[in-house]
Amino acid sequence: MKKITLILSILLFTLSVKAQITKGNWMFGGDAIIQGYKFKNSEKFNYYAEIFPKAGYFVIDKLVIGSEIGIFINSATFYTSFVPFTRYYLLSPEKTINPFIEGGLGFKNIKDKQDIDPTLTEFMYQFKLGTSIFFTNSVGLNVTLNYKNNSFQFDQEISVAFGFQIHLEKK
Repeated sequence: MKKITLILSILLFTLSVKAQITKGNWMFGGDAIIQGYKFKNSEKFNYYAEIFPKAGYFVIDKLVIGSEIGIFINSATFYTSFVPFTRYYLLSPEKTINPFIEGGLGFKNIKDKQDIDPTLTEFMYQFKLGTSIFFTNSVGLNVTLNYKNNSFQFDQEISVAFGFQIHLEKK
C-alpha cells in the first residue's frame, strides 16, 4: 500500500496538465466546508458543514471573477449567502498544482427557525488561500483555508474547504 501511495504521489507531482485557467473560459464547481464559528463575547467554538456552488469567468489569464451561493440548515437556523469573488492563480496554466488567492464581499441572510430573533442580514467579507490540483485540463480538486468576517451575529469564521471545479474551454 505504501508503494502505491508513493507512486501515485510522484505521478501527481510530475504530471504536466494545462489547466483551462485562461481568458474566455468558464469555471463551475463547489466547495464542502467543515467550519468553526464563535459568537461574539464567547470563548466556545461551534462546528457544522456547508455546501457552496460557484461559477466564474476568466476575464484574463489566471484571473476569474464569479459568485458563490451558500445554503446552511441546522436545527435552529437557516441561512443563504451570496458572495461575488475574485480569484487569482499564482502559477502558469501548465502547472498541475496551482495555488491561488481569493477574496469576496457579500451578504448572508439568517432566519431563526424558532422565531426567537427576527431575520438578520449580515455584510460579510472573506479571504481564501488555496491550491487547485488538476487531474485533467478541465477537472481539479481545490483545498482552501478560509477566513470570513461577519458584521452582526458571528464575529469571525475560520474553515477548511474541499471542492471540485470544472473548467469549460472557450470555442
